[in-house]
Order: sequence, then C-alpha cells, then structure tokens
Amino acid sequence: MRKIIVLLTLMTALAGIARERSYTISFGAPTASTSPLTNDTYMSAVSAGAEYIDHVTSVVAVFPETDAIRMSSQKTNGKFNIHLADKAQVVASKIVVEACRYDNDRDLEAALLLNSEYLYITSPEYGYYTLSIPSRPEKLLTNIIIDAEHRVYIKAISVYYDDAQGSVEPEMQTVATPVITPSGGSVTAGTEVSISCSTPGAEIYYTVDGADPSTSSLHYEAPVAVHNSLGIRAFAVKDGMKPSEVAIANFTVRNPDAELVSVFNFAEPETLNPAVAAPAQKESVLLDGRTFSDGNVALTFRASETGNTHVRLYGSYDAGTDLRLYDNDIVTISSLNPAYSIAAISVTISTSGSDSDAWFIASQGEWTWETDSWAPGDERVTSVDLASYMQSRITSMTVTLTHDVSAGLEAVIGGEPSRVRYFNMQGMPVCNPEPGHIYIRLSDSRVDKVIVK
Repeated sequence: MRKIIVLLTLMTALAGIARERSYTISFGAPTASTSPLTNDTYMSAVSAGAEYIDHVTSVVAVFPETDAIRMSSQKTNGKFNIHLADKAQVVASKIVVEACRYDNDRDLEAALLLNSEYLYITSPEYGYYTLSIPSRPEKLLTNIIIDAEHRVYIKAISVYYDDAQGSVEPEMQTVATPVITPSGGSVTAGTEVSISCSTPGAEIYYTVDGADPSTSSLHYEAPVAVHNSLGIRAFAVKDGMKPSEVAIANFTVRNPDAELVSVFNFAEPETLNPAVAAPAQKESVLLDGRTFSDGNVALTFRASETGNTHVRLYGSYDAGTDLRLYDNDIVTISSLNPAYSIAAISVTISTSGSDSDAWFIASQGEWTWETDSWAPGDERVTSVDLASYMQSRITSMTVTLTHDVSAGLEAVIGGEPSRVRYFNMQGMPVCNPEPGHIYIRLSDSRVDKVIVK
C-alpha cells in the first residue's frame, strides 16, 4: 500500500511539470532588394509566423533577403519593434535568434540589442544566440525590440515558454495540392508546363531531379519549358497554414533537343533563381553554400578554407556587379537530368580592374584560360568542379548541355549492349542496383530514371 501511495504521488508530481513550448517567426522575401523595409512593408519579409505579429513599428535600415532580413547598412544601424499578437504574448523563458554577421572586417563587433540585452553575433555563419529571461510569472512578453550594431542577418526568432502559460499553437488548415498542367505523359520538346494552386497567396516550389521539394527548391514564377524527359514535383506553402501535399507529374519527351543552353547573368543577380539583390558599390553578397538553377543546370558555390576573402557577388566601383572567386574557391556545375551531359562551359570576364581572364582547375575535362572556356574532352561529364587558380572576375557563365542517346551510354562501359543496364546519377555503370535508390535504366533504345524496388 505504501508503495502505491508513493507511486501515485510521483505520477502526480510529474503530471505537474510544465512542458516547454515555442513559436517561431521566420524571415525571407520572394525577392531580395537593396530598398529598405518600412513599417508598412516589413511583413512582406516574414515567411512564416505572421499570425504571431500584431503590427511592427520603428523599422529602420532593415533589408529583405530571400532567406533572411539584413539589419543595418554600411553607414546606418538597423532596428525594429515587433508588437506581438495577443495569443503570442506569453511568459517567456528565453528568446533565440538565428543570425550571422556580415563577413567584413568592419563588422567584427556586430551585436543585437534584444529587449535591452546584448547578443554579440560573432560568426559570419548562421548560429543560435539566446537571451535567457528570469522567471517573472506576472510579466508577459508583449514586444520583441531589436537594435543592431553593424550589419547582421536574421533568419528566425523563436520564443520559448512553458505550457502552464497557455499555447499559441494555431489550428492550421492545409494548403491545396498544386495542379500540374499538363499532368504528365508523352510531350514534344519545348512543351510549357504550368503549376497552379487554388489557395490564394500560396507560394509554389518545385524540383525536376526526382527529389521532394522544399522552400529551398526552385520557386515557381512562370511556366516551365520541358526539353527532356523528367519528373516535376511541386508543393505549396502559405504563412499560417500547413504545407500542401506533393504533386507529381512525369514527362517523356518524344523529340528532345540536341542541346540546351543555360546562361547565368551575375551582372544582374535579380535574374538568378533564387534572386539576389544587387549589392551596393563596394558591398558584397557571400555565395558560399548557395545554389542557383534554371531547371536544367545547377551552380553551387563553395568557399576555400584559406584566406579571409571568399566567393561573392561584388558591387565594383567601375563595372557594376560581378562574380568574384578567389584562390581555391569552387563552383560546381551539374546537369539536372541524367539524359544530358555537359558539352561546354564559358564565361564572360568583368571589365573591373586589370584582370583579363579566368583560370580554373577542372576536376574533369580541361579548362583553357586563353579562351576562358571548358570542354569535357572524351569524357561524359554530368558534374564538374571548377576551382579558381587565381582571382577571377566574371559577369556571366554559359553552360551547354548535350543529349545522350542510348549508344552514348553504351560507350561508357563498352562491349555489346545487354537487354537492361543500370547507371548511377553520374552515368557510371552499376552491376547490382540497390532497392530504394534512383538509377538511369537503359533498355534497348529507351532511357529512364527509375527507383529500384
């Protein structure tokens, strides 16, 4: 009997322990801009959690990015005051800010004054900075007030509290599943595919490489021209609602083009996907870890581990915006469809400064610095790393893809063709394909991308 009483007492005590809850306000605008946000336009850069905000005041020197907001300019410190909605006014235990500082020696002492307490933003890489709040049961959090010293990027702000103070978790509806038109099947090259969503204000994201989409995927803005056999996966999101289900449409092209040409114009970074606001003169946007794509080709940038200057878009004083890669910075160029390989890469050199060429070390094929171009030689290349041998200043890059017929795939391994053969996503032969993985399947003259079961 005594043991039972002790057990019941313990269970009652555990039941009274508060469970930690939280809500998050995330930032990111459809298009980055060098124009500052205002009290009225601030919400356009809130990508999630708008239902926790009643209104915003005191907005100064806050700029929209596609995955964050930037606080401060080169000359002016930034600030804002978020007035929380009634349901978001809780007795908070801590506030956590996901942020990083601007990667510049002038901004080494970057800090946020959050509700009158300093958070020092020490790294140019995103991290979590926490303001702990002493327990004051009578004190509701009604405002989030931030003053920035130097330039800081803020990706999200999370408020933590315990469930004894109630819940701000909304009853969310689900965004309607996007509709892909046409819905798949056999089409001619160049067919335009549209994606729509019946939920007003929903944003659509899609992929063309077989991966499930996320908000980091391609943002749908206009119909997609299908030039080669591929699968489109799309979903939609809206603030205050659950994401939609994923819509899938697979297309087989009857007459694929021999070549596809992709042009990435770094002089007009707002034309990239995702878009980037052109930096002001002598300002820059870091590109380490960023990927840009037009649906056929993806460019991914990676900074070197040495030196204090990294791959970036730079607002030069004499030639507008250009791409700058320094010693050992890498750009990876990838074909997004296994039926196409990379036939050629060329760059246009910026007129800024005295540089007159670009010189890269290629992981495959050969870079010719005299013509500022790359060729695969006798290799079949679907992805190549170009590592900068010196500083390269580039205004645009052109990538040409060529369609590989089945005979081209047979040449990879040689010998007589078999009835069915499998290749990995890099085009290399696979003897024993593993279940659940994506492969290129060659059957007679047909090439498909399949998941082996």
